[in-house]
Amino acid sequence: MYLLKGDAGDLTSELAQAKAIDLIAIGTVSRKGIAGFLIGNTAEKVLQQVNCSVLTIKPEGFTSPVKTD
Repeated sequence: MYLLKGDAGDLTSELAQAKAIDLIAIGTVSRKGIAGFLIGNTAEKVLQQVNCSVLTIKPEGFTSPVKTD
């Protein structure tokens, strides 16, 4: 486990590349703008910057803003 200070998206990506990480698990709750609509802004940023799997985890009780008819 690592505890880093700074921009979570950038630092997570840098650490994943430096340590040849195979899987990143990231909690996500924010949904600001288009980039964060489904998985969150930080998770979206990490996903675009790494070459490994990214598992996003929503908090218990999360309700999707996407409605089906």
